[in-house]
Amino acid sequence: MSVSNNKAPLSIFDSQDSNELKERQRLEELKRQAKVQQVKLDKRLNKQKILMGAFLGQVLATDGESEQMIREYFAIHFPDFLTRKSDKELFKSMIESLGGDIGLDEGKDSSAVNMQTSNHEAENNQQNESYSNAEHDIRDLLSDDNTYSTDVSDPNYRG
Repeated sequence: MSVSNNKAPLSIFDSQDSNELKERQRLEELKRQAKVQQVKLDKRLNKQKILMGAFLGQVLATDGESEQMIREYFAIHFPDFLTRKSDKELFKSMIESLGGDIGLDEGKDSSAVNMQTSNHEAENNQQNESYSNAEHDIRDLLSDDNTYSTDVSDPNYRG
């Protein structure tokens, strides 16, 4: 009696299909891992932003000479940082309570805007020297490699 093998012989094409499937599965797993890491990074960055914002809010609420300088700087420059009208409306009362102008008054006379701008520029010129020293110190702190573990050279970094 002869023994017959019922298995179909494996061809080179069957082997390639199997390898392609394994490669696709591995690629999908790598994509999933990258997505998980991106979510973790986004959560970490959001937490940093929230904590920094909470700290700044606490500084703005504190009375003191150095805090006054920060409040004035914030009131003058933060409105320029905000680009959306809804964001400006969100911070309008805070900026106005600090003596700043959020810039939502569309019906304002242009001469009044120019007068206010020139007043702000005069104030800025007086404060620029002290601010530049503070900014230099902050840049030194932020440039320290040990300050943040986030790699800002990462193209996915959104600071």
